[in-house]
Amino acid sequence: MTADGRAQAPASSSSSSKQKTNNADEAAVFERIFNHVHFENDGTEVSETEAVVRIQSQAGVEEFGQLVFGYSSATEKLQVEYVRVRKPGGQSGSDARVDRAGFAPDVLKEAPMYSDYRQRHISVTALQPGDTLEYRTVTRVLTPLAGGKFLVRIHFSQGRGG
Repeated sequence: MTADGRAQAPASSSSSSKQKTNNADEAAVFERIFNHVHFENDGTEVSETEAVVRIQSQAGVEEFGQLVFGYSSATEKLQVEYVRVRKPGGQSGSDARVDRAGFAPDVLKEAPMYSDYRQRHISVTALQPGDTLEYRTVTRVLTPLAGGKFLVRIHFSQGRGG
């Protein structure tokens, strides 16, 4: 109410109070990430990850141009089902070059107790600003760390794969 008794229209909210998230300045934006984990009673599991990442700048190309997926070779099997690049018009670019044989990272020289840790590197050579990167991995835990129990580790990607 105003001082003279008339009803006052509600104040319009400023754009800063209901500001939408603007990702235009980000190097890359995850449009979708899907994680599904299935556990068996014996402690084995299957973990699936699918991601769709919009590459917005050269910094995004540098961040996602080399995907690195880690796994334990003693207890897990990692399968990279696909890595592909979609061009802005929707057409598919060339698939990425995948290092099929995982290898031990240099850090194992300093921490040999993790000697079964391996990495799979994927070079996404066709990636350019404006492209969309899509990938899907499946990791199977064949030998559970604690039989009959389940353990899960969530890793939120910040580039460099899963």
